[in-house]
Amino acid sequence: MKSADYEISCKTYAICYKSKNECTVLEEKKEIKIKTNIQKFINYNCEYYGSSFEGRKKGSKSILGMKYKLPIIIEESREIIFFPTKAYEKEGCSWISLKNIISYEGNETTKVTFSSGIQKEFNISLESFENQILRANKLLLILKSRKMKTH
Repeated sequence: MKSADYEISCKTYAICYKSKNECTVLEEKKEIKIKTNIQKFINYNCEYYGSSFEGRKKGSKSILGMKYKLPIIIEESREIIFFPTKAYEKEGCSWISLKNIISYEGNETTKVTFSSGIQKEFNISLESFENQILRANKLLLILKSRKMKTH
């Protein structure tokens, strides 16, 4: 499948790096191979929902006041937020949906249990994973509080 054939949704759990030109989308009931670079896939989906990866990254940077390994809002109205397991430009960077995490455990790597019970191990230390969850939750909290101010 090509990136233009798949839209990230609330059912998307993770986008996993496979190789320079391939990634796998993990959903509640299946894995889908995408024959494109993971960053191009993320950018396509950001554009599909009305921005670009650079625009989403700039927004997160402005909201959080941070620069490195920022979570991004893929789609705002449904609060679809993903965070990277490594720096964006590093080979092996996967993306995880904040909304679908039920639990996690680990040490040098982290095993995540998603809302359907599916488990997946990621090459990220538990400490880094927890830091990424905190950043993504902070982004979500600020987004929600700003929405509340406008109503």
